[in-house]
Amino acid sequence: MPSESEIISKIRRRARKTDNVVVGIGDDAAVVRASRGKDLIACCDLMVEGVHFRREWAPPKLIGRKALAVTLSDVAAMGALARFAMISVALPHDCSAEFVDELFEGIFELANSSGVVIIGGDTSSSPDSLFIDTTVIGECERGRAVTRSGAQIGDAIYVTGELGDSALGLKLLEQGMRLGDCEPNAGGETAEKMSREALMKHLEPVPRLEIGRALGERGLASAMIDVSDGLSTDLSHILDESGVGAVIHADAIPVALCVESLAARSPEIDALQLALHGGEEYELLFTCRPDCKVQLDELSRELSLSLSRIGEIVTGNGLQVERNGGLKPIRRAGYEHTI
Repeated sequence: MPSESEIISKIRRRARKTDNVVVGIGDDAAVVRASRGKDLIACCDLMVEGVHFRREWAPPKLIGRKALAVTLSDVAAMGALARFAMISVALPHDCSAEFVDELFEGIFELANSSGVVIIGGDTSSSPDSLFIDTTVIGECERGRAVTRSGAQIGDAIYVTGELGDSALGLKLLEQGMRLGDCEPNAGGETAEKMSREALMKHLEPVPRLEIGRALGERGLASAMIDVSDGLSTDLSHILDESGVGAVIHADAIPVALCVESLAARSPEIDALQLALHGGEEYELLFTCRPDCKVQLDELSRELSLSLSRIGEIVTGNGLQVERNGGLKPIRRAGYEHTI
């Protein structure tokens, strides 16, 4: 494993410098210049080997990308622009210099493509497991951050992209499948291609930065959250914070094609359950006024990203699912840490 000073030197050489970074890596703390009329958004995520990932599941580059992606997703869910990031790692002694280089290659790749500047962090050793802590600082117009508590009765419920594929990817990984088992250029809707799509959704999630920022800046979302713990759990967080209930329509939930395709081949895969309760999707789940449909359709076309209306906010509390004309209460069944 490389020394701490070697790691810091490499990171410092790669870190971009901007006018907003007054003091960057190399001092006791970074100094950044806040923009006038903006609110700062700060969030962090800790990824623990054996809990959130396993080194044998993916190359270090993808592990690094995902570590930053999950925190960028939180900034997107606030309707904000991600600006700066701090990365802290605790490395076990069996991590080679090549592993560490690739890990940070993934982090810097995503940071650069997202317009994010790495401004600091920390390094340490670990007895046996890899720990990656990412902190991201973003900004939004003063008073425009989108929280979980703004949903109102009559609001429509939308979700970006498709659901269920990350949960299926995790299931396949736990069953022993790896990226190397799937041909990258397999054509059609073959099981091999569908499996690879599910694996990649889990191993390389894409934070919805553009649409999250647009929803916040244009005042379209009344409440928002990213789907990290599962649709049922994360929508319940909005309901709890807003003091309302919700009905979602099973037929309107955008189940990923790879999930439907593999479910048709394997009776043990329940496509709807994966879409309802599967975590680590990092799609955005938001509520808005029903009269925002035209603006949302325009935004969907502008960003080439599907937006699906899946339900409505109603009086009362709790979550119900409408299926085949009947309503059924549903408990949150996504991922929650046991501490």
